[in-house]
Parts: sequence; C-alpha cells; structure tokens
Amino acid sequence: MLQSNEAFRAPVRIFSEDDHGTWAAISAIHRKRRAAQLVPMFLRGLHALGLDTDRIPSLEEVNAKLTFLTGWRGVYVKGLEDGQGFYKLLRDRKFPIGNFVRDRKDLNYTPAPDVVHDLYGHIPFHADEAYADYCQRYGELACQFLDDPLRLRRLERYFWFTNEFGLVQTAEGRRIFGAGIASSVGECTYALSGEPEVVPFDVERICAQEFRIDQMQPRLFLLDSVEQLYAAFPTLDAVVRD
Repeated sequence: MLQSNEAFRAPVRIFSEDDHGTWAAISAIHRKRRAAQLVPMFLRGLHALGLDTDRIPSLEEVNAKLTFLTGWRGVYVKGLEDGQGFYKLLRDRKFPIGNFVRDRKDLNYTPAPDVVHDLYGHIPFHADEAYADYCQRYGELACQFLDDPLRLRRLERYFWFTNEFGLVQTAEGRRIFGAGIASSVGECTYALSGEPEVVPFDVERICAQEFRIDQMQPRLFLLDSVEQLYAAFPTLDAVVRD
C-alpha cells in the first residue's frame, strides 16, 4: 500500500541564526553572479516572491504570493521526498521544501534537498505560469506510472536533466535553467565553464541517460529555448510509454 504523501509533511521549522547565516552567505555569492548565469525567468520569480533576502523567507509569505501568481505552494517535508510522494505533490501544484539547511562548511553540497535547493532553487521558476502548468502536467504523467519502475525511471532522468540540471540558450548567451544548478554556487560556475560536455536537448537520449547525485554532472543538455521543453511534452509522453 502506498504511503500518503501527507505522511511526509513536516512542521514549520524555526530556523537558527546559523541557518539564516548560511542562507545569507549563499545569497551574497549568487547575487553578484546570477544575472550573468541564470535564465531571466528565475530572476523574475526570485524578486516577485521576495526570495532575494539575507534571511530565510517565511514560507507562508512566499506561498501567499506564489498561490496568487500560479496556484502553486511550497510545503515543508521531513527529508528527501520519495518518488511516489513527489509526483503526487507536483500533480497537486505543490512543491516539497526540505526543512533543514546544509552545513555551512560546504555551501555547495547537501545530502538531501534542503531549503536552499528547494525554496531558492526551485520555487522562483514556479512563479512563471507556463512553467507551473508544465510541472503539473509532468506530475500528472508520472502519477500514471507509480507502479512501473522502468517508465518512472525514464521520467526521473528527464526531470533531472531538465528541471534540475538543464541549460538553455538565450539571446544573451547560454544560461542555467535547472534548479539543481541554480541553488549551488559551485554548480553554477562549473556548468558554464566549458568543462562539462554540453549536448543538444533530445527527449529520447535524456530518458536513457543515467546520472549520479554525488558528483558534478559530466554531461548537460542544452535547450534552444524554454518553450522547446514545453513543446516536447507529447514526445516525452510517447517515449515514456514506449
């Protein structure tokens, strides 16, 4: 029997001054670089939701703005959300927020998604209506395969190399689209350094591309535009079902 995703909900955490200090340290570094690194959509969402701060924002206040814009909301979770719970949340226009903060000794790494990765990295994208609608459709598709590990793995790979670690070509040059990169100081620099292999966006290839979570990604996929991701949804549906 599948466990309800409500079982993973966590109470609102009262963050310590050390937690706020870690957020502030990461924000200060990103603030100097993100206009030249991140896709404009991210920057718009960051400011619209009041996330460009030196203290961890109130999730309640962020949700009030986010729900008004796109009908989404963040929910605190106890730790790493399993696939079952994660996809059900996306289907319901909710995004899990890890209610802890990474160790300040290593601002680049966290063993599970923390409040920086989720609230700073992911949530700004959900202030964009087209992106928000796409993510709900993705969640609805994934929920059709919760008992099909093979097809669910294809969807996991796709999310990883687009929503988490995607790049996009813009008029100003190559920019970071994935939240997994956006939330990490080191990943931002690495992804645009020329060191990783960057290959054109290809649905079938992405769905077959394995990944590791404990290293910088040696291969990244480049979208011609954000709209290319949305337009590829019928192809994703077909590849997953094949």
